[in-house]
Amino acid sequence: MKMTKSMANVLLLLTSVLWSSGFVVTKIALDANVSAGFINFFRGFLFVVLALIFFHKKIFKMTFKAFKIGLIAGLLNFGGYITQTIGVKYTTPSNNAFISATYVVIVPFIAWAIYGKKFQVKSFVSITFCLLGMVILTGILNEALTINIGDVYSLICALFYAGSIAYLSYGARTTDVSIVAFMLAAVQAIGGLVFFLLVEKGQLAGVNWSVAIVPLLYMGIICSFVGQTVQVLAQKHTSATSAGLIMMLEGVFGSVFSIAFGFEIFTVELVFGGTLIMLSLILMEIDFRQLLIKIRSNAKG
Repeated sequence: MKMTKSMANVLLLLTSVLWSSGFVVTKIALDANVSAGFINFFRGFLFVVLALIFFHKKIFKMTFKAFKIGLIAGLLNFGGYITQTIGVKYTTPSNNAFISATYVVIVPFIAWAIYGKKFQVKSFVSITFCLLGMVILTGILNEALTINIGDVYSLICALFYAGSIAYLSYGARTTDVSIVAFMLAAVQAIGGLVFFLLVEKGQLAGVNWSVAIVPLLYMGIICSFVGQTVQVLAQKHTSATSAGLIMMLEGVFGSVFSIAFGFEIFTVELVFGGTLIMLSLILMEIDFRQLLIKIRSNAKG
């Protein structure tokens, strides 16, 4: 059966739900004393195994050029994963989800600075909304004038993800998706292991494995392998704008899961801050020129 655009959008919505559930699952694993490095190693290792099972024919034919492209993409991606994992340890899953999602606003700057892509005026408006939303969400303007260290890590994560997305869009366009996916997984596994052994000193003695094992398996199998595979499949059958708007709901679902699992309470700041960030992300994805042309065309018709 041929996949329609509507079916593809439903699959992307499913991917968004799966990824957003990962914020809460990561929090559960961290609360069970699993370190950020080990989480990334375990998650990447499962992804590598599953990628080899399903994509081994293309992976074993990888060229050196594809390897270099995948390595760069993997390093950027790992930077995002490790800082996001550390960030959710010190802030709420909701803040982590929303702030990490601001990569959509940062991508145009990187694309303009490195790849010479045209910088649109709407980006300034979008960034204003985004920064205002972050101020409200993080409480940076409170009496102590402080910001949660977890929020800082989440913002650094957004920078890494923005670099990764820009690179995959313009620097790795000709490389097979399955090879890039494998390299993302491999670098995450190796990077997580190195971080775990050198920075975290390989500490596993205090881990509550009865609590941690299910979240770890869920992150590796569902959030990483299933989520990314479904995303790649679905994006071939829908527009980039539709995909971007749907995937940005990850932040919204992340808050829903966080509140549902009791990691935070429902607050006015969460609503207003999150709404402003979502508006900034949506603004970045809408092509107003094409929208205006379509409106005029419909009016004439």
